[in-house]
Amino acid sequence: MKGFSPAVSTASGAALLFYSFSGGLLPLALAPKVFFLSLFIICLFIGLFRSLDILAEQKCQRIFRFYVRLLIAFALGITIGLVALHYKNQSRFAAPMPVESIKTIQVRLINDARLLPKGSLSGQGVVQYCEDSRGLRISSRGIINLLISDSALALRELAGQGSTLLVEGSFLPSKDGNGDATSIPTFAASRVVKLWDPSGIEKLRFNLRKSLVQQLRGPEWGGFAAALLLGFRDDLDQEVTALYRKTGSSHVLALSGMHLGIIAALLAFVLRKPLGVRLSSFVSLGVLFVYVYLAGFQPSLSRSLVMYTLMLLCFFQGIPVSLLPVIGLSFIVQLLIDPVGMASLSAMLSYAALTGIVLLSPPILDVVKGRLPLALAASFATSLGAFTATAPLVAGFFGILYPIGILVGALLGALASLFMIGSILYLTSSYILPPLMPFVGMGLEILYKIHVLLLRYIASLSVEWGNVNWVITGLGSLAMASLFVYGQYRGKTKRTLTAFN
Repeated sequence: MKGFSPAVSTASGAALLFYSFSGGLLPLALAPKVFFLSLFIICLFIGLFRSLDILAEQKCQRIFRFYVRLLIAFALGITIGLVALHYKNQSRFAAPMPVESIKTIQVRLINDARLLPKGSLSGQGVVQYCEDSRGLRISSRGIINLLISDSALALRELAGQGSTLLVEGSFLPSKDGNGDATSIPTFAASRVVKLWDPSGIEKLRFNLRKSLVQQLRGPEWGGFAAALLLGFRDDLDQEVTALYRKTGSSHVLALSGMHLGIIAALLAFVLRKPLGVRLSSFVSLGVLFVYVYLAGFQPSLSRSLVMYTLMLLCFFQGIPVSLLPVIGLSFIVQLLIDPVGMASLSAMLSYAALTGIVLLSPPILDVVKGRLPLALAASFATSLGAFTATAPLVAGFFGILYPIGILVGALLGALASLFMIGSILYLTSSYILPPLMPFVGMGLEILYKIHVLLLRYIASLSVEWGNVNWVITGLGSLAMASLFVYGQYRGKTKRTLTAFN
């Protein structure tokens, strides 16, 4: 397969082992046994290929050596996966006393708390100590979900990443009632006893983020702009969220490579001429790092930043770049740095979608480009590639699919990108040229109304596939991918534009 390399093999091994156990498909206790059994089987195959290498012709020897390298890389990958799984389990909350007796905890937020539709505040944090009803206090560790119902609206303006909270409440029972080792426990806080603000650079980040959100509050479109620029969805109209979900385009709202790419393109446009290619590239990298830190190191944004860094280094070192190995290296780096974040659905969807686009969009484009205009065919191929790769995950977690997203995802993404550029111009003018703000705001208001009307129309045409099974969906995705790969092959052998004539 074009682009397949030891880096991809390493990432495949790491993903296979890590997600098999972190996702609960296999019991955690089996992880070491599966690891050593896999190593044993890999060693047998390496020995077989080495034996064949000695007897084979020179051309076949190169093939066998290539497979040996892939197997060694795969072994390295499952080792990385096991290490990441270990560190993820180490970060799991370990109750120092019976969970049902815990009434008070002190927790430090590791992300920005967000306001839920029902009015509660939700976030993740690292527990510092637990206390029971008798006042017995014991230090603790591990990550928990925090659900706060006390003064959520006021607290939203005060608590962010780096804040420390002392709260009273109780742990909610696990969904399956058995204390699933792979799940993160949730503490429902009924009262906030004390709040400590973030300190140092985290305080600067929190204040700057809050200032930008405040600038966008007021206009009808402000919540949408804050969601696209900063991932801040507290002010986003719930109708817009529901419409994006019904149109199968929720990924447009999630900060990802699209958003980072827009900012990178704007920086290149502004900086390249005065600074030159090399200096402007590294200045842009610094600005992008600050942006990702400001928005929060969400898995999809972090992936884009790591990939941008790797591709930039390859470009200036004169190393040919192939997207699939870059995706693999990015996955390995991110898995080692943040195994907890990589276990999230957003991380899995981010990597699955991009891999689907890279692997499947070329054969899909080859099959359909003779039947559709090239621009439309490219857009369709990208959307279908992402949908095919992510459908089993969406079906497994939500049980619902909206296939209309294949047709409209690119259009809604383009409109959101245009709106994001206008929002950046609006914020920039508010600090540099305030008289320009009303005109930019008027343009954004018109664009937002058009956007919502289009969303409503598309949602009215949407068909919901409910109660879909992830196994059947996965087999369907595999069959669809195989069909288009075969179609590409047939098209090339016949030397025709349309493969299914």
